[in-house]
Amino acid sequence: MKAKKIIAVIMAIGLMFTCAGCGNSKESSDSTDGGAAKEESGSSGAVEIEYWSLFTGADGETMTKMVSEFNKEYDGKIKVNLVTQDWDNYYTKIKTAILGGQAPDLCNSHDEYVNGLIKENIIVPMDEACEETGVDIQFGNYIDKVNQLKSDDKYYAVPMDCLQLMLHYNKTMIAEAGLADENGLLKLDDGLDGFLKAVKTLDENLDVPGFAVATAGSIPMYLFNSLYYQYGGEGKFVSEDGKEWIADKEVGLKAMDAYQQIHQSGLQNVENISDLLTQKKVAMVMEGAWQMNYLYKNLGDEYGVMSLPKFGDVYKTAIYSHTFVLPNNEQRSQEKTKATLEFVKWFCENSDQWAEAGSVPAYVPAQDTELFNSYPMHQYFKDAVEYATPFTGTAPFALKGSAEINEPLGKLARAETTPDQCFEEITQRLNTSFN
Repeated sequence: MKAKKIIAVIMAIGLMFTCAGCGNSKESSDSTDGGAAKEESGSSGAVEIEYWSLFTGADGETMTKMVSEFNKEYDGKIKVNLVTQDWDNYYTKIKTAILGGQAPDLCNSHDEYVNGLIKENIIVPMDEACEETGVDIQFGNYIDKVNQLKSDDKYYAVPMDCLQLMLHYNKTMIAEAGLADENGLLKLDDGLDGFLKAVKTLDENLDVPGFAVATAGSIPMYLFNSLYYQYGGEGKFVSEDGKEWIADKEVGLKAMDAYQQIHQSGLQNVENISDLLTQKKVAMVMEGAWQMNYLYKNLGDEYGVMSLPKFGDVYKTAIYSHTFVLPNNEQRSQEKTKATLEFVKWFCENSDQWAEAGSVPAYVPAQDTELFNSYPMHQYFKDAVEYATPFTGTAPFALKGSAEINEPLGKLARAETTPDQCFEEITQRLNTSFN
């Protein structure tokens, strides 16, 4: 790629975003595997590959563990050098590295960025690389998301996981309010009215608020995305050329009305919403799957979880994924490319380990292993993957966590604006940004 084109790409848009489940470290760090590999093979004769990860916290620990397991299993053949990057500037760093001829062999991308990376020629087709190297990734064994990450009938990304918005609750409080079924799990009537009725019951029977919802980061888009399709939305929010917000207004207004009622029913604009649940200051919270492990460890047997409730006419829920992508690295040899793809294949086939923190494997066979089925909480939300909403990643930047979406939805949540005003503001702000 020409330098001028890449410079234009870097300057084109800001890539600040909120990462669901990726941690919040501000500093780059190399793993114990020794940082970036600069030579084709190490002293052991293994092919060394450089992998840029955006995972810190519990996810980072799991990634380091899995990379170490792979390196032991492929000792003397392949060595993955894991480099954890500052995720606030992650995508800009990838582009800058390509410009400087220092691109890694492998990196992660959130699914909503893949389309933009394809259009900017930042990543290359993975299926073509598989065909050239003889590595069988078996794209047909992944959730449908893998087909939504294609362009010109080529696979550009391999999804690692399925992340969703869920309802987390305290079983003891639910039982005290009379909302527990015979198994001690939360029972809800279908529909928005059923949910609001449950919140009111909790408020009336407990000494703490019944419900709280996260209102920052990726959560607003997770919820609006889900509501839009639950109320009959079809197709994508954004035109295929990424230049126009094309959401159906009638459906959008229904979703926004529900969005406002959900937020008005509980606490909002509070920090550390998960800590409210662990400290027993609220009965249930709407938060991401990535908080499940933390909540379970702190609440123990009192912890309960379920997939996002059915508020609208049909059941749909937003599913987002982290993915593996191949950077446009002209210096990566075919030998390194093969080693890189072998790691991707191995990781996804063993992604039942990665799922422990709260995700569902995007590699379908990993959803049916003894390890995955041994996780005590996953049974309550794993089937939601079958009801994923259409993928919305055709925008030139990530809608999830963007100010163009979050700020109008924030006003809506606080009842500072009406659904109609909110829809119009999002439409205007996005169309301006797209163009």
